[in-house]
Amino acid sequence: MNNNTRWFSLASIWFGGIVSIPALLVGSILIASLSFHLSLFAGLIGFSFVVFFMSLLSIAAVEKRKTTVSLASNSFGKTGANLIVGLIIGLSTLGWFGIQSNIAGASFSKILIEMNGPEIPVWISSVFWGLIMVFTAVFGFKYLKWLNYVAVPSIIILLIYALVITFKDHSFQEIINYKPKESIPLFQAIGITIGFIAVGGVISPDYNRFAKTKKDAILGSIIGVIPSSLCLLAIGAILAITQGTYDIVEIFSSLGFPFFAMSILILATWTSNVMNIYSSGLAFTNLFNLKEKSRAGVTLIIGLIGVILAALGILSLFINFITILTITITPIAGIIITDYFIVKSLDRTLNKFNWIGIFSWLCGAVLMFLIESDIKYVLGIIIAGLIYGVIKKSILKRDEKN
Repeated sequence: MNNNTRWFSLASIWFGGIVSIPALLVGSILIASLSFHLSLFAGLIGFSFVVFFMSLLSIAAVEKRKTTVSLASNSFGKTGANLIVGLIIGLSTLGWFGIQSNIAGASFSKILIEMNGPEIPVWISSVFWGLIMVFTAVFGFKYLKWLNYVAVPSIIILLIYALVITFKDHSFQEIINYKPKESIPLFQAIGITIGFIAVGGVISPDYNRFAKTKKDAILGSIIGVIPSSLCLLAIGAILAITQGTYDIVEIFSSLGFPFFAMSILILATWTSNVMNIYSSGLAFTNLFNLKEKSRAGVTLIIGLIGVILAALGILSLFINFITILTITITPIAGIIITDYFIVKSLDRTLNKFNWIGIFSWLCGAVLMFLIESDIKYVLGIIIAGLIYGVIKKSILKRDEKN
């Protein structure tokens, strides 16, 4: 990519990242406790909130042509940004890798059973597909774009096919009238949707810094994220309602032609998951200040850890994982935005550690972990930024007087 990337190219990148099985999974999970209308509303608010801070980060990224970790270096310190921001990004993408490997494994085991083949435990299938994805990231990453050319259109076709089959036996009125047996607070549901794309929002400078203009970065984010996220959430919810289950693998298995459906599910998971483990390997390479030639070895080691997580069934901890992501990663955005737009100190001399930023991040994360309020996910990012802004401004005023 170069610094002349237009909004439609950026939108296609974000669209490709969103069109994945976890996006459907979010819809099927929300519909278990919310009506169809409220699920969409929760998604709209959550996705819009992430795109809002994503756009602010992108403005800074385009003006400075810097990645997320580089932008965070002033507010966290150079070493602090590498350790905290780099570690969180590395662990979050590693977690996503484990979840998607688990999905691929469950899909593969289901294919074999539906085709009257041998019954292979899900953990073995998860290990098998996880290893294939790891080796793709280590040795065949340059060919991934060709895999994407096949996978993204294929899953779109699959989703259209699923909806056509679904509405042969069900009406849209049935979807509208659906009432869940249980319920969760709306703000909790919004928190789930925020957590789904929070990582993408925080690491958006890594991609959007190549935008030709700030307008391109913002438009690419809005058009690439919100429509695709809402569509995938809606489809996941519709399939869950009509198929009577919230297990995404079970849903596609019940639609008929299991080999066709499951093969595309695995293919879609494969493409996005290679990106996950590649990003994780790169983050840990930078974290330990290793040379680029070490990336393949680090990616292999980190990938094997991800495979173990998949074998242990990390998919069952999906909601817990989303919650941890939201708690740890969103305060980073609040601090960077405050530092750039309010404190305006990005051009100052960098220290190894900026304890003000680290303290503010901890406050935001601990706040979201401890309080029971349904708006804690929004409060965390605001409080972290507010604490950083107040302390930093006070210190700068004191220094100016002296």
